[in-house]
Amino acid sequence: MVKVLSVVIVLALHSMIFDSFLLAAPQKKEAQKIKHEYYVNTDLSAGKFSEAFCSRLSDKHNWNKVSSAVSTDETYTSIFRFKDESSHSWQCEVQISRVRDESSNVMHVEMTMTQSLES
Repeated sequence: MVKVLSVVIVLALHSMIFDSFLLAAPQKKEAQKIKHEYYVNTDLSAGKFSEAFCSRLSDKHNWNKVSSAVSTDETYTSIFRFKDESSHSWQCEVQISRVRDESSNVMHVEMTMTQSLES
């Protein structure tokens, strides 16, 4: 009994120290996802605001624009890729639309950033 307990303790310590999960089930690594939402008051049209916002991401923050589209309800969607300060790759979807109510000078900006899982 003591011998079995000693082996289990040694394996557990080895697993903790060397990060090899000999006795543990395989772990799944999930992508990190961050979502930001903004409301911006502006006199610009949705198209001009989207252009200015996306230019800022490209020029100031070095994000690479991959694609852009405009839906029939005038939602401007752009996809970007970038690397953070730790060299992790990310993809970001930016959706910009005008808020449909009495305050028509307000833009809704939604940014969803997903970390790319690299093999």
